[in-house]
Amino acid sequence: MTQNETFIVLGSNCFTGSHIVDRLLSLPGATVIGLSRSPEKSALYLPYRQNPNLSRFRFEQIDIVQQPKRLLRLLEQARPQYVINVAALSEVFQSHLTPTEYFKVNTTAVVRVADYLRKQPWLKRFFHISSAEVYGPCSEPVTESAPPRPTTPYAASKAAADFYLLSAFERFHFPVTLIRSTNVYGPYQQLYKIIPRALIRLRKDEKIYLHGGGQAIRPFLHIRDLVEGIWRLLGHPDPKPIYHFSSAQEWPISKVVRFLCEKRGKEFSDLTIYANDRTTQDSRYALDFSQAQRDLAWNPEIDFERGVEETMDWVDSHWTEIQREPQEYIHDPKQITKKSRSVPVPQFEVVPWPC
Repeated sequence: MTQNETFIVLGSNCFTGSHIVDRLLSLPGATVIGLSRSPEKSALYLPYRQNPNLSRFRFEQIDIVQQPKRLLRLLEQARPQYVINVAALSEVFQSHLTPTEYFKVNTTAVVRVADYLRKQPWLKRFFHISSAEVYGPCSEPVTESAPPRPTTPYAASKAAADFYLLSAFERFHFPVTLIRSTNVYGPYQQLYKIIPRALIRLRKDEKIYLHGGGQAIRPFLHIRDLVEGIWRLLGHPDPKPIYHFSSAQEWPISKVVRFLCEKRGKEFSDLTIYANDRTTQDSRYALDFSQAQRDLAWNPEIDFERGVEETMDWVDSHWTEIQREPQEYIHDPKQITKKSRSVPVPQFEVVPWPC
């Protein structure tokens, strides 16, 4: 990276995208353009809104599926040296209900943008945020060379885009890097994600449903650790086509909720309900991130307790605003009203906690 370069972040409204924007604005002279299909969110969700270099950021509302010509026109006008794609539909359960929509956003739109960018001499690198879920459930940590085995429409749509990007890398030397990480968390996250949702429910003394007793295992990675990995890739002269970012510490969801109960001073047994498992949920994701350690001298630095405390402070300091926000996932961000298309609640049986 050099000074006075231009970056475009596709999906700047999302949790990861907004933190990437915030970090890019620390680069002297950088111009950062963010775009999303929905209007720019409030400061509750956007850390970059507090950035002292905000004057070097511009937001564009563009739907990458419905407005492809407008997107390509913006790329041609801005001629960014770096494009970082975070735009995606990512709720796994919803992908079973509307798989075609997921492939339009996560595959077709990505192929269209990448096919255009690979022919442009001004592009230095295209970063694409992939997903650990392309590997399916993993009994042991997998390396970047592991074959994808997606088990959901969401994962399949991400894997399909990855296959195209890697083919462009092989055949046309397209400067692409795929980034796969495990569950990210931290301040400014969407309220329906497990950690903010649990913190909110605990503050309101509302029950938390644990599907299958919360036995699904996830390594949680603080969002700033992920962004640090991307930052180091930006400065790498010749990165490999795929990198993993994760934590070596894995947590069953029940252990996460129990820990959050302790931080809130609540009794786990009083505020959790055991429910039958979702058949759409993979049991475990695990990524080997030794390549990032070797190539980038990267390691996760923020321990889980510190990250949870930061997230809890964010929830508490924005409590008045958070109470006015939707607490569930809304599939169409352009229709945030009482009639919004929220994800249908999956049918499950509430049963007594097993002995």
